[in-house]
Amino acid sequence: MLRVYSLQIRPTFGKVEENLKKVIELLSEVKEGSVIFLPEMWQCGFDYENMKKHAQATQEVLEELSKHSKEKSLTLVGTYPTQEGRCIYNTAIVIGKGQILGQRHKIKLFPLYQEDRFFCAGVENTVFQTHFGSLGVLICFELRFTSLVLELKKQQVQMLGVPAMWGNKRKEHWQLFTKTRAVELQAYLIASNAWGKVGEEDYAGCSGIYDPWGSVLSYAEKGDILLSAHIELAQVKKVRESLPVGD
Repeated sequence: MLRVYSLQIRPTFGKVEENLKKVIELLSEVKEGSVIFLPEMWQCGFDYENMKKHAQATQEVLEELSKHSKEKSLTLVGTYPTQEGRCIYNTAIVIGKGQILGQRHKIKLFPLYQEDRFFCAGVENTVFQTHFGSLGVLICFELRFTSLVLELKKQQVQMLGVPAMWGNKRKEHWQLFTKTRAVELQAYLIASNAWGKVGEEDYAGCSGIYDPWGSVLSYAEKGDILLSAHIELAQVKKVRESLPVGD
């Protein structure tokens, strides 16, 4: 059995230290050896005016999280602004037991938030190998792209993390996709969204944890909260064997 958490917060726009403090406080409540999923761009929101500065702060944020990850043998999954050369990326980073296990840049940038003006697009739909099994990550808008889901399906990921800042105007789409992608992948899906007003945008919340049948294990529409569930990754194999839907 593995304990997983979806951490839902309302980030304070552009306030890295304040957001980090909030996350650290919530992490103090998690069980040792668990896996925690954080929202997209939780450390600053889409504060484009100061994004280069926020990207420079990411290393310090990761060092602080890595310390807590090591102390409690945690795996942490979220996205952060990073810079490589002239490019700033929206980057999913996986920390496992104090070490950076890998990263991948957001491939599908959301035009309504003008991400394509301020971020460079990634190219690799990386699957992360962790101590508990194989993990795929789709970042917010990417949840809409069947091509990305099928890539992860071919690699038989056991768990899909979805860090997001998904707008409230499209809440029903978020609720639909998070459940149906779990069914499509026949994998556990952990969706971690921001909620409430952050900057000029109102976010949907509605974070949740879903099993390979699409059943809801934990869910919350609003509020700063740690959703949690015990999962058994052996169930992924059992579901796939009982209902074969491979190519």
